Parts: sequence; structure tokens; C-alpha cells
Amino acid sequence: MSDHWEFFPCSMGNDQAFIFVDVGVSESISNAPESLAKLRLTYKNPRPDGLPTREEYEPVKKVEDSLGDFAEKNEDWYVGRVTVGGYRIFYTYTDRDEGDWKEFIEKLSEKSGYEIRLSFKEDRDHTGYHEDLYPTDADWQVIKDLKVIETLNERGDDGKESRRIDHWLYFPNKQSAADFLIWAESNGFTEDSEHSHNTDDGEYCVRLYHRGTVTLSDITNHTIRLQAKAKEHGGNYDGWETPVIKQ
Repeated sequence: MSDHWEFFPCSMGNDQAFIFVDVGVSESISNAPESLAKLRLTYKNPRPDGLPTREEYEPVKKVEDSLGDFAEKNEDWYVGRVTVGGYRIFYTYTDRDEGDWKEFIEKLSEKSGYEIRLSFKEDRDHTGYHEDLYPTDADWQVIKDLKVIETLNERGDDGKESRRIDHWLYFPNKQSAADFLIWAESNGFTEDSEHSHNTDDGEYCVRLYHRGTVTLSDITNHTIRLQAKAKEHGGNYDGWETPVIKQ
């Protein structure tokens, strides 16, 4: 386990899911054991959307702590979890055999009072980590957006007030930026032409803005589209900022 973990929401089919993943091991995951133990815990009283209530936070955290201790004793790799549809699924790469895990789960289930089931398989390419847990480009943008929203919240801004939100993007040249701007201006964005300019690195900086709230669903609807469209035109989306509006 590393010290760099990220938490983010995402959609899985028709369900809202939350992923907590050790992104710090992404460069070294090829060195992890080749067997994947997935433990699926069933929540006792999930909300209608399948997510847990506050009452179950502490008992489920104790289950996760027990799993972490068990994995650490054998230098297994606990790499993350998915919460979705009334379940929490823990992912651990392990050198232990399936029998050891079944014995551990039986004791853990009895102690915690939770139904816990085991899925055990060979995963030499660590597909479970790369495809189930590791953030996509869009997920990384959500993670960045969450950090800005958290900073605004800390300053007394709940994000619900509509306001101007500025965005920065960089392109190889002015022509590629111009092609991007055709799309942007037909999709609710306005160029701040006074602050769009050639950079000292030879790139072209585009500054855009739109008006909206800074609730997660609203802001990510804009940032993910900007990120994807900028990439199509060879550019890079560099983030956003907005004034603090205290309630």
C-alpha cells in the first residue's frame, strides 16, 4: 500500500458507485501477486440507491481495517474498494491460497455480523486493478473538481449559487485552438479573448467561461466535455476557478 489514495464517484450501469483506490501503486502493480481475492460485503440496511447509511460506516470500517491487517501480515496488496448496489467489494492481490481466505472470511463474517463472500481467481495482468479501480481520464477530472469544490466549501461556499466560472486550455497553436472554439462557443462557453494568448512555450492559451453552479454534477458536466474535446484537438484542459460566494 502507498500513501496516495483517491476517492471518486462514477456510474456503473444504472447505479451510482464510489471507488477508493491506491493510485500510488500504479507503476509497481506488475510486481503484485497474481491471485486476486475479492471480498463482497452485503450492507444490512442500504439506502434506496444502494449506498450505505451513516450508521454502517463504523462497523464496515472495522471490517476493512481487519482486511488490511490480514493482508499486511503476508505482504499481500490491498489496492482498493468499490461501493455500489448495496455492496462493498474489496480488492486484494495475494500469495495466499483460496483456503486461507475462506477461513479468514468465515471468522470475519462471524465477528462482524456481515455476509461476506469470496471471489478468488488468477489475475496475472492485474486487470481487476486497471479496469475496475484505476481512474479513467474523466474520473481524474472528477477527482480534480472535487478538490476545488472542497476548497470552496472550506471557505464557506456551498457551490449552489450561479456564478462565472473560468476555464484554461492549452493548444499546440492558434489554429487548433480556433477549431476547438467553434465547438465551445456553440456549447454554452464564451471566450475571454483578452486573456487568450500565445505562451512563452509556443502554445496557445484559451480562456473560456460559463455561468453555472459549482455543484459536482453541474461542474463536471462542463469540465469532462472540455477535457475530451480539447484532447480531440490536440490540446489540454488545465482546470477552472471561480470566486468564493459565501452564504
